[in-house]
Amino acid sequence: MDKETTCDRCFKPVSELSEFDDGRKLNKTYRAMYEGPAIDEYEQILSEYISEAHPGEIWEDNINELEAKYGHEKVDKAFFYDQLSSTVGSSWECINCIDK
Repeated sequence: MDKETTCDRCFKPVSELSEFDDGRKLNKTYRAMYEGPAIDEYEQILSEYISEAHPGEIWEDNINELEAKYGHEKVDKAFFYDQLSSTVGSSWECINCIDK
């Protein structure tokens, strides 16, 4: 038995969804992978991050300093949070979810 298609946001099955004006029940949209509230501690860590290119294509950053100040785990989570907030993916959503 095939599983019924659902909205990627509310997970309601298509059979329970209202239609858009054109008769479709799902519409493709794009969203950031993380849409929650800003996490102040991670924002602070990210604001202190410095990355610079030097002659000869040598990159230097201050990760070691940040890890000494905040701890490896928090710095790692801050960069993961930044990556999710900056990554956009497609989502098939119903009329109730599309503008949320």
